[in-house]
Amino acid sequence: MTKASPKHYGFVRRLLTWGGCAALIMSLAAAVALFITSYHEACDEQDDLLEEVAGVLARLDVSSRHPSALWMDDDDFEDWFTLDEDSPQSIAPAGSTVLVRTLHEGGQTIRAVFDKDLYDGAQTLFISGTEYRLYLRTLSGGQHIAVAQKMREIEKIARQTALAASLPILGMSIVLFIILAALLWYSMKPIHALTARINRREPEDLTPINDEGLPKELLPMVRAFNGMLGRINELRQSESRFVADAAHELRSPLAALSLQAERLEKTALSDDAKKQLHDLRASIDRATRLVSQLLSLKRAQLIDVKTEDKKAVLSQTLSAVIEHVWEDAQKKNIQIEAKGFEELDPDGAAEVPVAEDDLFAILRNLVENSIKYCPEGSTVCVEIESLAPFKINVHDDGPGISPKDRERIFDPFYRVLGTGVSGTGLGMAIVKTLAERNGLSVALSEAQNGKGLKVTFSQKI
Repeated sequence: MTKASPKHYGFVRRLLTWGGCAALIMSLAAAVALFITSYHEACDEQDDLLEEVAGVLARLDVSSRHPSALWMDDDDFEDWFTLDEDSPQSIAPAGSTVLVRTLHEGGQTIRAVFDKDLYDGAQTLFISGTEYRLYLRTLSGGQHIAVAQKMREIEKIARQTALAASLPILGMSIVLFIILAALLWYSMKPIHALTARINRREPEDLTPINDEGLPKELLPMVRAFNGMLGRINELRQSESRFVADAAHELRSPLAALSLQAERLEKTALSDDAKKQLHDLRASIDRATRLVSQLLSLKRAQLIDVKTEDKKAVLSQTLSAVIEHVWEDAQKKNIQIEAKGFEELDPDGAAEVPVAEDDLFAILRNLVENSIKYCPEGSTVCVEIESLAPFKINVHDDGPGISPKDRERIFDPFYRVLGTGVSGTGLGMAIVKTLAERNGLSVALSEAQNGKGLKVTFSQKI
């Protein structure tokens, strides 16, 4: 039964979802409340409109007898020509005929007879089966001024007014949601940048993360991560020191064994004993080389190169390497070529930004490996492509390394099977460690002739 993968939630998505839902609910509640308020206010405004129209019609009716009624003050007009709403006469009794002027269809006048008493003021009733909002005013002479408007027209106006007032709130909610999403996206950029910086790091890079420019909310996590990197670095340093010290301590007994083997070689031994002594001497040499390589690897991991020490004369270093491996190359009739030096370094004085000892160790390991694995009569080439930025190739016409093995060839103690050549499996690990601490990247590929191995070192820019 397969184990279900853990579920992860998105912080931004969760915040946008909950924030958006909360904003939507609050906006809808505000819009509904505003709609109801606006609706009632619109209805009140329509009542005021009916009252004003009734007042205008009352003045026009009175002006036929008293022209001054047109410009008379409102209070004076009411005192002289209208009845008070509490007056018993300000009622249109049931069964009486009332002329109702409407605010639609061109100001149509309806002759209506109601089955109940009508009182002065605003009221809702039915005329010919249609619901109206009617305002009644009674003049001092007993005449009734009635103005009405269909309720569906009033409701339509009220809805339009309410929607016009509430829609901007919903629109603003959408705009605020978009602004919130944009702000969250912008706020997450430092996190994405930090993630990219961590992903670009080399596995051996344990330097603390620079927290400059990061949000305060990320500082505790970054500092905790830096603390963990520091503890890992201390543990690795402690392990490397232990291995280096152990390798150093093993050199003395191995040197003693080598001396004893040399003394035995000078004594008279039987053929069988000589063969066993030869095998013993080969084993001691392999163990000595392994200890030496292990010590070199751990020293490379422990010691950082200072910037001012990253300086080496390329031609002189290569000459020292060739001198060191010349005897082994002659035994297998292998030619060592140097390309590009006459064009780029004709005086032999060009300096490259690599520590001299490290450059010597890198080239020596690579040339030694090429000599070891190449067949007799082969060619090993050291080619300089560029000095600024520094780029150099070491390639041969040997068996090469398959693409699947190139990924692991830099692992300590990893060796390609089936070569028939003995080794420690540390040479390429040392090469990569020394290259990286000098700011060089390492790439493996096939040589130009389609066979062999090409190792390229280039300065990181």
